[in-house]
Amino acid sequence: MEKNCKQCGDEFEVTDGDLDFYKKASPNIDGKKFGIPSPKFCPDCRNQRRLVFRNERNLYRKNCDLCKKSMIAVFDDKVSFPVYCGECWWSDKWDPMKYGMDFDFDRSFFEQFKELMEVVPKVNLLQLNNENCEYNNLVGLSKNTYMSPGSYCVEDCYYCRKSQHSRDCVDCNFIDHSELLIACINCNKCYGSRNLINCNNCRDCAYLADSTGCENCFMCASVSRKKYCIKNKQYSKDEYEKIVSEKLMGDPDVLLNEFLEFSKTIPKKALNKINCEKCTGDYIQNCKNSEECYDCFDLEDCKYLVESVEAKDCMDMSMHDKENQLCYEISAGGEKNNLLRFTFCSCVSYDSDYLYSCFYLTESLGCDGFHSKQKNCILNKKYSEEEYKELRRRIIEKMLEDEEYGEFFPTELSLHAYNETVANEYYPMTKDEVVNRGWRWREKDHMEYKKVDIKPPERIGDVTDDILNSIFGCDRCGRNYKVLKQELGLLRKLKYPVSKHCPECRHLDLLTLKNPRKLWDRECARCEKKVQTTYSPEREEPIFCEKCYLKEVY
Repeated sequence: MEKNCKQCGDEFEVTDGDLDFYKKASPNIDGKKFGIPSPKFCPDCRNQRRLVFRNERNLYRKNCDLCKKSMIAVFDDKVSFPVYCGECWWSDKWDPMKYGMDFDFDRSFFEQFKELMEVVPKVNLLQLNNENCEYNNLVGLSKNTYMSPGSYCVEDCYYCRKSQHSRDCVDCNFIDHSELLIACINCNKCYGSRNLINCNNCRDCAYLADSTGCENCFMCASVSRKKYCIKNKQYSKDEYEKIVSEKLMGDPDVLLNEFLEFSKTIPKKALNKINCEKCTGDYIQNCKNSEECYDCFDLEDCKYLVESVEAKDCMDMSMHDKENQLCYEISAGGEKNNLLRFTFCSCVSYDSDYLYSCFYLTESLGCDGFHSKQKNCILNKKYSEEEYKELRRRIIEKMLEDEEYGEFFPTELSLHAYNETVANEYYPMTKDEVVNRGWRWREKDHMEYKKVDIKPPERIGDVTDDILNSIFGCDRCGRNYKVLKQELGLLRKLKYPVSKHCPECRHLDLLTLKNPRKLWDRECARCEKKVQTTYSPEREEPIFCEKCYLKEVY
C-alpha cells in the first residue's frame, strides 16, 4: 500500500507485514479486535513526532512545588502544572487519581488529554539510583556525572550522551566500557584516546575511524591491530612519537578537518552490523528479522526502532529499553512493556494506550503520572473491570471515528518547545517553520549570550586554574559557557585544549560524524554488488559490501 505523509507529503509504503503487525498489536476487548489503522505519517515524521516529547539537554533551576526545595528540572517556571522533585513525585504524598476526569463524548480525546496533562504533577528529572548527578535527565546507576542524558553506569563523565559502563570521559556519544576519552562517538572498550569514530578495543589513539585493536595510531581509518601508524602508513616508534607530538599541538578543529578529508579516501563498510540476521539499518548488534533500525541491540521481528534494546515484535519505538513486546508508537521509556501503544515514558505497563509518564499501570487508557501499581483507569479515574471495558470500547470507537486512534500524541501536546527537544537535533527546523506549524519555539535567553572578549588559551599547558572563574562565548553560536573543574582535569590528562565551542555546539558536531538514519541503494565499489547504506550517493567515500570491506581492512 502506497500512502502520502500527512505532514511532509512524501510517499511511503505500508507493507503486508506492517498490516499484520497492526492486527497483532491491536486491542482486544472481550473478543472483539479494534484494528489499528495504517499510519498517516511516514516513518521519519512519526519518529520526529515522538522525539518532540523528549527534552534531554535543556535544564532549569526551580523549586519543587510540593516540598519547596531547589532542584534542576526539564521544565521552567512558566509551565501550568506542578513540578515535583524525584523524592516527592515517587512518594505517596500525592495521588494521580485526584486529577481524574470523566470522559466527554462530545469532545475529542486529545483535547481532554491535554487538559489532564496541564494539571497532573510532573517529575523534575527521570533518574534512577544516582550519586551527585543533579544535572542530568534520563540517567541511571551513575556517579559524579554532568549533562550526560540517556546514559547509565557511568562515572565522572561530562557532556556524554547515550553512554554506558564508562568513566572519565568528556564530549562523547554512544560509548561503552571505555575510559579517558574525549570527542569520541560509537566506541567500545577504548582507552586514553581522542576523536575516535566507530572504534573498538583501541588505546592511546587520536583521529581514528572504523578501526579495531589499535594502539598509538594517528589519523588512520579502517585499520586493524596496528601500532605506530599515521594515515595508514607504518612508522617506527621514534618517528611516530616525534611527528604526532608536534601535530597534537595544533588546533583540534583543523586536525579533525584534515582527518575527515583523509578518511573520505578510505573504503567504508556499507553498514555497521554485528551478529545480525536478515536486518537493515545501521549501528545494530545481535538482531534478527528487523528492518530500518538504528543504534539498537538485541531486537527480533522489529521495524523502525531507534536507540532501543531488547525488543520483540515492536514497531515505531524510540529510545526504549529491555523486555518490550508488541509495542507500537512509544517513546522514551523503560522495561517490561507489552501491548503498549501510543505512549511516552512508561514502564511495566500492559495492554494500554496513550499513557504519559506512567509506571506499573496496566489495562488503562489516557493517563498521566501514575507511579504505583494500578489498572483499569481512564483519564486518571479508576473503574471496575466491567465499567472499564465498556468505556474503553466506546472511547476507542469514537477515536476511530474522529481519526485519532492509531496516531501518537499530536506535536501540539508536547510540554516542551520544539527547539528544546531531541527532535530539533535530528530534524532541525527554523523558528518560522516551527511557528507556522502551530508548534512552540523557545526564544534565546539573552542572559546566556552576553558578549565576552576573552578566549580560552590555545594550549592546555598554558591554562591555569583561574580559567574556572572565566566565562567564554562560543565562537560559533555566541552562547556563554564555563569550564568545569573535573572537565579541566580530564583535559589536562589527555593534553587536549579547552574548546572554543560551547557544549551544545560540541554535541551537534559529534552528531554530524554519524551518518543519517536513512538507507540508500548503492553498489559496492569493488564487486558492484547491490548494497544498502547510510552513505548517500553523492558522498565521496568508496562504499564496500561487508565481504569486500573485510578483505580491504588494513
